[in-house]
Parts: sequence; structure tokens; C-alpha cells
Amino acid sequence: NCLESLQTHTIGLVHEIFVVDNASTDGSADAVSKGFPQVQLIRNGKNKGLSTAANQAFKRSHGRYIVLLNSDTILLENSFLKIVRFLDGNPEFSVLSPKIVDESDQTCPMRLWQDSPKDALLKIIGKYNPVDELRDMSGNGAREVEAVGGACFVLRRSIIESAGLLDEKYFLYNEEDDFCRRTRKAGKKICYFPETSVKHLLGQSTHQPGVRERVIMETYKSNLYFYSKYYSVGWNVILRSLYKLTFILSIFRSLINFFP
Repeated sequence: NCLESLQTHTIGLVHEIFVVDNASTDGSADAVSKGFPQVQLIRNGKNKGLSTAANQAFKRSHGRYIVLLNSDTILLENSFLKIVRFLDGNPEFSVLSPKIVDESDQTCPMRLWQDSPKDALLKIIGKYNPVDELRDMSGNGAREVEAVGGACFVLRRSIIESAGLLDEKYFLYNEEDDFCRRTRKAGKKICYFPETSVKHLLGQSTHQPGVRERVIMETYKSNLYFYSKYYSVGWNVILRSLYKLTFILSIFRSLINFFP
């Protein structure tokens, strides 16, 4: 569905499409090869994680702009033509995300500010409120922000040359937050562009049977790496300790539910 929407709605742009298959076992790669011969398919022998897979395609791409697009997204209109025209006219922006909507066409929360230790603490203890994100997203005009989400992550090629590729130590999650921090450190700007929307079906890969346990573990490791990379020693110790404690408690709860 994602590839079909790209074919239908991407008009007036010279573009190339890459699909990186991370050793899927459900015939996805063959289906892409058969149904979309124009797509450049990269088949990995093992699951290398999101960042490594994305970088494989980034290195082979040729465009002035690069889009990291989740496989469970659907284009609703010619979003990329709107985005390219905006970025061509606003060279100060190097990273951009459009508005993301869910299956019911409701706006998906997206944090537009740099993650703080307090945000991380609230997430760990289950008190983080995404309503604050929706409030910050109100309004229709394009504007500078500190961070954007990764469902439709648009990059100017030149920012990769100055900030580098995605950090491959993140197997899953935090990679876009990390890249936004490096973008701003390089003196470049990030844009939230709600003048076009992309539909995100939310978790269609991470909630597949047989992968949920690994998703939880890789999320845990990515978070710990992110804390160590960006937070002070004091906050890092607090967050890592609390995160490990809640992780262990969740395992015990699972065992209790499994052995009533």
C-alpha cells in the first residue's frame, strides 16, 4: 500500500525508491520485486536494524533530498512535490517532517522540542502526556522546531555531508531524535511542515507476531545508549537505574501473568 501510494501521488518529481528488506520471512521482498520492478530492492541476510538499513539506501541514493519513510505509511496527496518546493524556497531548513495522521485522520502526537531528562523520566514512570505535543503542533504554518518524528523524515542531502549518517548503534527508535540534535549542532534548522499530511498506520511492523519481544529489548538498549550519549552523568545514572528497575518489574509482572 505504501509503494502504491508513492506511485499514485508522487508526480512532477524525478525520484527513485529504495526498499531495504531486513531478512523478512513472509515473502515481502519477492512481492516488492514482482509487483514494483522499478523499486531498487536491497535484501539483507539478517535484520540489521532501522538505522543501518536506512544508511544502506542513503549511500546509494542520488537525489538532492532524501526521505526516510516508514513502510506503514500512505501518501494522501502529492506531498513530496509540496515539500520539495518549500525546501527549495527555504534553504535554511535541512530536516523536515509533514503532519502525520492516523488511520482515522486524527493528528498523531509528535514531540517538536528536544527531549529533556524530565521528559525521559516521565516516560519511564508512565506519566508523560502526549497532549502537550498536540498543543505544540497547533496551527497550520510551517515553522522551525527543535525535533521531528521519523515516520516521514525528510533530509537535505547536504546535511548528511555535514552531520553524518544515522547512528547505527540505534537498532530501533531514537535515531531521528539523535539526528535532529546533530543537525542543530551543525548550525542547521529543522522544520515542522503541517501544510501536507502523511497517514501512518502505527506499529504495523513492531507489533507483528514473533518480533514484539525483540522490539522491547532493542528499545530498551537504544534508550540506554541515548541517555549515555546526551544526558549528564547524574541524570544518566538516575534514568538508567530507574529504567532498568521498571524493565525488571515488567518482566516479573509478565512471569506472574504467565504462571498464575
